[in-house]
Amino acid sequence: MPNDCGWKAVDGFESFADYERVRGSINDQIKAGLAEERRVAKPYSGLETLAERWYRCRASGQIWRLIAPDPPFPGVFEPV
Repeated sequence: MPNDCGWKAVDGFESFADYERVRGSINDQIKAGLAEERRVAKPYSGLETLAERWYRCRASGQIWRLIAPDPPFPGVFEPV
């Protein structure tokens, strides 16, 4: 699903450094006013123990979830 923030879904990060790279890129977009953090309305799979953050792309209005790896769970970045 295309979006104006250039975000691409990740179904499992290769490493924690890979996760940090994606998170850093989103934070740069927030600083530039292109995206904003949103409150997590419904946790992933109902799990509140995961480090989950939601972001909204201002250009498209799409909301995405970013979840840090928590082995054995590899983390995700995907549209909500």
